Amino acid sequence: MSDSIFDPARYNNVLLEERKGPVLILRMNRPTRMNAINADLMDALLDATQRAATDDSVRAVVLIGEGKGFCAGGDVLEGASRKRDPNTPKPADPFKARAEDHYTRTYTSHLLHTMPKPTIALVRGAAMGAGMSIALACDYRICSETAVFRSAFVNNALSGDYGIGYFLTKALGAYKAMELVMLSEKVDANKANELGLVTKLVSDDALEAEGIAFAEKLAIGPTIAYAGIKANIAAACEGSLDNYLRVEADSQTRCGFSEDIREAGKAFVEKRPPVFKGK
Repeated sequence: MSDSIFDPARYNNVLLEERKGPVLILRMNRPTRMNAINADLMDALLDATQRAATDDSVRAVVLIGEGKGFCAGGDVLEGASRKRDPNTPKPADPFKARAEDHYTRTYTSHLLHTMPKPTIALVRGAAMGAGMSIALACDYRICSETAVFRSAFVNNALSGDYGIGYFLTKALGAYKAMELVMLSEKVDANKANELGLVTKLVSDDALEAEGIAFAEKLAIGPTIAYAGIKANIAAACEGSLDNYLRVEADSQTRCGFSEDIREAGKAFVEKRPPVFKGK
């Protein structure tokens, strides 16, 4: 993934990309605004996650915020909506047009949650509003002791976006999700860990090193198997047992046709660790 494909300057450098072998690091880069999401960051995240989802050379994705915070949610001062071009005709149904635009531009959460490779949020400081949502969209959350989660939407007379209600309901159940979103209470790192929202709790100084090491370990694993596991769990959450069994069968069969499964068998016979290629 080269700079010629993703030009940070196109989005005013609000999102930076770095590659460490098969690990892609996406760094939200608005530290003076606690990485609050504005129009540029909204579009840059969508652009980057769309490409990461289909790039076979990317085998794990890390999302982190620059500076002292992960992401403080939507930028209330600047606003996350584009200014309407006066030369663009006004839509016949402004409500429907705006809702569809918002759905499209917040699809980042869907991509983080469903892309066929592990996604890891490294959270320090504030993860609020949409910042909390996109952290929950990831498969794993490595959090520093300074992490603070808060839904925050209701404080701005909003109901929530980037999937917060979906992810909290799946993780905690409807009643607890309602409590966290409607009451908008702060949840510190220890409480988030007790609730089961944290994969690993580390010191602030160790966050990036431990988080990237965690991603690197996943990135050398059997990527096709990981994709199948994600599809299976999504099916378990969404549908009937029959539908789940069909998805599970497809996932297991896809693994059976992979190079990695042959490598696993060969490594077992040769009594050595397998070297997976994600193929």
